[in-house]
Amino acid sequence: MKKKCFALVLLSWLLSCVLAAQAGQNAFEKAKVLIFDKQWAAALKELDEVIVKHADGRYYAMALFYRGKCQEELGAKKQALESYERFIKTSGSSNLAEEAQISIIDLAAGLYQAGEKSYLQKMQERLDHENKVVSYYAAFKLSYLVDRKTAARALPVLQAILAREKDEELRDRAKIAIMRIDPARLKGTGRQSSDLTGKMLKIRIFEKNNPQEKVFLSIPLALADLALRSLSDEQKRTLQKGGYSLDGILDQLTSKDMKIDIQDKDGVIQIWVE
Repeated sequence: MKKKCFALVLLSWLLSCVLAAQAGQNAFEKAKVLIFDKQWAAALKELDEVIVKHADGRYYAMALFYRGKCQEELGAKKQALESYERFIKTSGSSNLAEEAQISIIDLAAGLYQAGEKSYLQKMQERLDHENKVVSYYAAFKLSYLVDRKTAARALPVLQAILAREKDEELRDRAKIAIMRIDPARLKGTGRQSSDLTGKMLKIRIFEKNNPQEKVFLSIPLALADLALRSLSDEQKRTLQKGGYSLDGILDQLTSKDMKIDIQDKDGVIQIWVE
């Protein structure tokens, strides 16, 4: 009799575990469908059920990650950042951990720029992250900060990219980031040295019959040089087919005091250096 009672209790317990796991899976799958349809608030409700009621289930960590996504889309930046951090602590070596780290950097940058200065640490501590993608991304993000002294904390990582990495696109991104922080750090690395420092590339676009400008841009010449040299071969070929060599234009502008007009049937593009 006792054995039968024990078996019934065990069976009942196993059944409750199966039903709970099934309920967690159903809520998680429903949330994924809602996320696909961009119904963030409804998806968040389902994910909260997984997190609160099924904390020991197999979908708990994933629910934390997707809750962060939903909160991010709904504008709840602080809550989203916390969800991503909980996910990282829970998930171990999940394939989504890198994506969560990138989202944390983006959210922390937004909060810092909105006046929440304490979130600067969230970016800074990821400069030393073991994952290069995370470390490099944190450095690139810091380079955009208005406070040059704060942004300069990214320089060791950016200069390490130039010293270690072979990928030209990545190296050019690092050079542009360094240029935003301190152009003097790039002296001697090519045409973006002292002869370009302080000069600006001016671009004015207007219609032939209306001299009132439609677009006016003023770009640091060294930054423009890096951008031009980072174009792909295919992009350069496309420009050449149109009769333009931007490298040649830049060389002419830097060596001569001149203004270049590029005209078509509708408008005029003027380019010069000051």
